[in-house]
Amino acid sequence: MNTVSIQYAGPALLGFPALGQGLWVDRLNDGAEALEIIDWLQSAHLELLVDLRNDGAFDRLEQALRVCASSETDIWLLVVVDDAQPHAQLRQLAGLINERFVIRGVLVTPAAYLESYQPDGIWPCGMTPVEVAQLAREYVPQVMIGAGVPTFFTELNRCRPTPGSFDYLTHATSPIVHAADDASIVESLQALPDVFRSGRALADGKPYRLTTSAVGAWCNPYGGQLTPNPQRERLTLSDQDPRQRGLLAAVWTLAHYHAAQCSGVDAIALWAVNEPFSVASAQHYWPVFHVIKGLSLARGRSALVFETSSPDIVALGWSEDGGENVRLWLGNLSCELQTFEIIGAEVTGCTVLDQDSYVTALSDPQFMQPARESPVPTLKAWAVAVIDCRLTVEPAL
Repeated sequence: MNTVSIQYAGPALLGFPALGQGLWVDRLNDGAEALEIIDWLQSAHLELLVDLRNDGAFDRLEQALRVCASSETDIWLLVVVDDAQPHAQLRQLAGLINERFVIRGVLVTPAAYLESYQPDGIWPCGMTPVEVAQLAREYVPQVMIGAGVPTFFTELNRCRPTPGSFDYLTHATSPIVHAADDASIVESLQALPDVFRSGRALADGKPYRLTTSAVGAWCNPYGGQLTPNPQRERLTLSDQDPRQRGLLAAVWTLAHYHAAQCSGVDAIALWAVNEPFSVASAQHYWPVFHVIKGLSLARGRSALVFETSSPDIVALGWSEDGGENVRLWLGNLSCELQTFEIIGAEVTGCTVLDQDSYVTALSDPQFMQPARESPVPTLKAWAVAVIDCRLTVEPAL
């Protein structure tokens, strides 16, 4: 068994993206539980997705906005509207948010553009996303108007916004569009830097925000409906992926956030505070909850670079005090046992979340507090660790 070296390499050139979560307005059954999760995670922002064509959509949206307002968290809307006549829906939306709630930004998507179209195929004949964005700007002039899609980069790339017509650009990601086995999910992380580089180019200097992303998929742009998955099997394009409650989702989330940070993404929403991608439910705190809660502490911190000798290991760290005290997160993107040598920093304590500690962490929202275990981490399959260190070389911040 090889020992992986984790070496401190100095301050990072890019800071941490703002970290938030999604909220599915149509599935908000327990506002109190959602608010508790929001408070635990210290969410920087929430991305509310609502289909205004649905009966009762505005009542449910108002309920969701009240929940979010109670948390003093920034609110961003992803709104689906009627293809042909979105005017009445946008007028009613403006009446709701202009008078009662503070909204940072809104992405308006004609329903037809939730589907994917080939470049040389037949495209919808209703209003385009660019035209609907212009309409939204008339109704809510005080709100940032987004471009892009609430689905995936493929749909954004095939329907690029007009430069200068938007205030920010967004899209989501999911690793189970083409394949759903564990190896493919991990391999999909390798494509993220290229996706993000392309996204930043399309953003044309405007903020580049990733909207709600998870292992699962909340819609299917390529086949009309999601894959039914009552048994929670490993299936493509399903919103009921079994790994949502497992260790793999946690280390995938750590690696996804790390890729966003290294690529200069401005903000990212990972998982959600309610179904279908809730990070906790009925006082059960899934491993991904602990990772997101821990990463929220990076807000306002100075990002550091830790280089690893293995592509199977993700390392993300920051300065706790602008000096030598550092918090380091490690994740094992393999099903093999990994041991570590940390170069340039002395470990003072760590906590490991793996198959042995899973049950304990499930009922303890404070589980990933450091200094619980031995200062020498060994990570089993898909495990993550949070480590407190003291730099033994000049921090150069």
